[in-house]
Amino acid sequence: MISVLIFGAVIGGIWALVASGFSLIFGVMRILNFGHGAIFVASAYMAIFVSKICYPLSLPSALLVGVLFGLMFYTITKPVRENEVAVIIVTLATALLIQQILLSIFGDRGLTMQPLLRGVVNLFGVRFTVMRIFSIVIALTVLIALEVMMRTRFGKKIEAVSEDFESAMLVGINVERVYIFVMVLSSILASLAGYFYVQIFSVNPELSLRALIYAFAIVILGGLGSVRGSILASFIIGYIVALTITLLGSRWSEFVMLLTIILTLIVKPSGIFGVEE
Repeated sequence: MISVLIFGAVIGGIWALVASGFSLIFGVMRILNFGHGAIFVASAYMAIFVSKICYPLSLPSALLVGVLFGLMFYTITKPVRENEVAVIIVTLATALLIQQILLSIFGDRGLTMQPLLRGVVNLFGVRFTVMRIFSIVIALTVLIALEVMMRTRFGKKIEAVSEDFESAMLVGINVERVYIFVMVLSSILASLAGYFYVQIFSVNPELSLRALIYAFAIVILGGLGSVRGSILASFIIGYIVALTITLLGSRWSEFVMLLTIILTLIVKPSGIFGVEE
């Protein structure tokens, strides 16, 4: 059980970072960024590449990828923001282009990165790598910081834009500035998740599509636009995956995860924290 608790928290923490950013974009901008998974993977590859040259710069470089890609996706979606289908096509096509670029540069082999922290810890007779424990701590810290930020004055502006952007503009809120901030912040969250993921698991270019599916499924389960719901759903999925791997093996993990999401949505179509419209 200790092993399931720790492993589930690792998986849940990483996907909570990815899904919270994905949910934040939809909650504020009302668009689905299907390039979110590509940011996650591209940041992981950047961290691998830079770590071989100058390890201390691996994290800043991964986060820089998030910032640049956030600005890029903001730029390419701005002209078509009112057309939901066009946004999906543009972001998905860009994600596939990024995936092909990564394939041509790194190939399709799974790659990992030397962990930031080495060693193991013993918890109740079960051994875990220090990096897994550290990733849980960082993920929880970032998620708490995100919650605290939403309670600040700027966070209230974000909330106002998410509720009614026209009214927000009338009271003097710079909506476009909020949109840029949200897009960049969500991309940074995905980049941070990719940075920790590649130090625990292996990555390949095809993971970008899987990451997108995971994030989208988690956001739907938590309730579209609900960051808290996405975070809770991420940890639920994390523990389901960890328990499934322990009892049935890794090949059953995605099947059980997706089956759980489908059954939950049949019972509550709006998701855990979603609101019926």
